Amino acid sequence: MIKALIGILVSILAVTFLRAVMTLLVKGAKEAMQPEPEKAAGNAPPESGTRLRKCKTCGTFAPETRMLRHSTRETDVFYCSKDCEKQAAA
Repeated sequence: MIKALIGILVSILAVTFLRAVMTLLVKGAKEAMQPEPEKAAGNAPPESGTRLRKCKTCGTFAPETRMLRHSTRETDVFYCSKDCEKQAAA
């Protein structure tokens, strides 16, 4: 009688373990089959040929296409954000 109960308990544990392993394998296979999500705009690498510019206020380098540009007679001034632009104006 005890052998039968132990056998049933071991069987239940084995089935539970195998089910968990199969679930992980199927989930991994589904993720591998899906195309990669596109990168967020903030994390995307700069386009080829885009120059990096340094923010005048904080010194952060960013692609020129993402910077705020202010032209003066002598040179162009770049800011990485509106906050840096406001700090420079203050």
